[in-house]
Amino acid sequence: MKLYLLRHGRTLWNEAGRLQGRTDVPLSAAGRESARKTAELLADVPFSAAFSSPLSRARETAELIAGGRIPVRTDARLLELSFGAAEGMCILGLQREERPTFRLFSDPEHYVPPEGGESYRALCRRCKDFLREVILPREQDWEHVLIVAHGGTVRGLFSAMFGARAQEIYGSHVQKNCAVNRIACAAGAFFPEQIARDYCEEV
Repeated sequence: MKLYLLRHGRTLWNEAGRLQGRTDVPLSAAGRESARKTAELLADVPFSAAFSSPLSRARETAELIAGGRIPVRTDARLLELSFGAAEGMCILGLQREERPTFRLFSDPEHYVPPEGGESYRALCRRCKDFLREVILPREQDWEHVLIVAHGGTVRGLFSAMFGARAQEIYGSHVQKNCAVNRIACAAGAFFPEQIARDYCEEV
């Protein structure tokens, strides 16, 4: 089995530097265009299954990439981290240590969520549940699986798949929108094949 794991396309909040979290912000025109370009890159992949977060920016990205070949199933365990009281905050211009996302990508084990936000440990727990309950039981049945989620959730899935090696494999910044990771799954274990090396310094 091969997993094609990526962050959704851009939104107007991404472009404005606003923190989205669970806020349901739709794709921008640029976000739809980048999703279509990713669809072209993956046009020859015969997807067996496709999953996304229920939030519209992830669901529409997945639907554009799937191109009607297969249905996209949503799973709440792929939702973005809740950033609580910080959702909607503009973080452009803030020093890195002042941002609510400080340490989320560079040192997630020591990430401190904003008031009312979700912990990284809780994120990893639901990511592990998704892999254990949805992906691993179909390892022998599905050849290629599309998963579209969010910046924080992609990082959480890396932790769920690779444990202590996740930081070395993933990197230290949020991946750019629609950057694709390809990960093999065999005998219940995960192996990085192609890791996105395009990162975004902001949101």
